Amino acid sequence: MEDLLDGLKRLKLRHTRDCVDEYCRIAATRDMSFHDFLKMVVAEEIAAREETQRVKRIRNARIPGHKILSEFDFAFQPSVPKREILELETLRFVEDHENVVLLGPPGLGKTHIAMALAYKAAVQGKDVLFTTAQDLIDNLYAAMADGTVKQKLRALGKLDLIVVDELGYLPMDDTAGNHLFQLVSNAYERQSLIVTSNRPFEEWGALFPNPSLVSATLDRLLHHVSVFTFSGDSYRMKGVNASL
Repeated sequence: MEDLLDGLKRLKLRHTRDCVDEYCRIAATRDMSFHDFLKMVVAEEIAAREETQRVKRIRNARIPGHKILSEFDFAFQPSVPKREILELETLRFVEDHENVVLLGPPGLGKTHIAMALAYKAAVQGKDVLFTTAQDLIDNLYAAMADGTVKQKLRALGKLDLIVVDELGYLPMDDTAGNHLFQLVSNAYERQSLIVTSNRPFEEWGALFPNPSLVSATLDRLLHHVSVFTFSGDSYRMKGVNASL
């Protein structure tokens, strides 16, 4: 038995190694052919590895909560086209390297939808990162401090989907604006972005210190994009308003 366990360890068949006793019991009690038994063991090892990778992708995505589209109250937000939002859940926009932009005041469900799409993509085997605009800028500034900003941008460029939440709450200086432009430029026709913002596009000029930079950023972001503009009452005030 020790030789078997050592061999499975060297082959990195962790799930099979952990289940050796159970597999021995199955072999002794079930009327299975050698072929079917081996097929079962291999299938369970593959399933265990896929589950490990799924958990790892969800953890690495850094989604701040577990949201799904079936929980979204489309009736409360009639400005949101349900059919088009549910189409996004097919993730065809990720396969086609297209972008999604969600615009509107706070509290209307933009982040809920962005989180749900990010989670679905991670579950479906995509490499995803969910970040606020401020956290993204802060992390790139930190990378500048230790000379790794190029490596950081290259790592971001290897992802399938990046969600940039809450763009527009704080203006950017030249460096931050340039970093955001580089992110959008690197993603252009190679990966997908989801961007949420409380500001309409005509106000984005106030976010960037350089007018030509905002123009170049929007040009790439909006070339292959689905834009959804939210309006109406805040979810966060839903219960408050009902009690008044």
